[in-house]
Amino acid sequence: MYIAIRLGVLALSLVCARQAVADTEFEQKVRDGFARHPGYSVVFMDVRLVEDGSKTLDCSVPIVYVSSARGLSSIKLGRKETSIFGHSVSEATYGGADLLAPGTYVVNYVTCSHYLNLRGEFARFRVGPDEIVNLGSLVIDFKRNPQQFMQKATFTGRTRVEDLSENAKASLTERSPVIFPKAAKRYMIPNPATSGSSAPASVKGN
Repeated sequence: MYIAIRLGVLALSLVCARQAVADTEFEQKVRDGFARHPGYSVVFMDVRLVEDGSKTLDCSVPIVYVSSARGLSSIKLGRKETSIFGHSVSEATYGGADLLAPGTYVVNYVTCSHYLNLRGEFARFRVGPDEIVNLGSLVIDFKRNPQQFMQKATFTGRTRVEDLSENAKASLTERSPVIFPKAAKRYMIPNPATSGSSAPASVKGN
């Protein structure tokens, strides 16, 4: 389903919402971003890394990097802090969002905390001007290949796109109670078979 929400409608909804509820930090940033970059769109997404088909990695600061003709953009996907027993704490957030210029994007770099990154062409998506889009949750199921001496670590895997988790939906709704519910579901298109390099993360998001 494709729903384009023009900037004027979005701006009006934000003004009306401002009268009813206090601005969240995220939605204030969106307003500021639209003022600086007319025609940009808001995208929401999440990512989940699964190793060897069963082990879901606990990424405390996952970041997705997407490339387009304009260059590289990063989307920070929450802070999944855990307790000593491995359970999520109340401060944890899930999912993330960013403002992107209209265009076609490729998800080609995912970091998981500061100890692992994966490079490869995982998925692609397109956004038009003045849209609010739910891109879904990218799942990368990967297996590390045996590393040869003096060679880069590599992996093979499969990708798919799912609906956002309930944790992500709740977290994004809390941070963006006005904008996120307006997002149209238009999921990323995954690259089913993926291969690439894996190594300790060396690029930090903003």
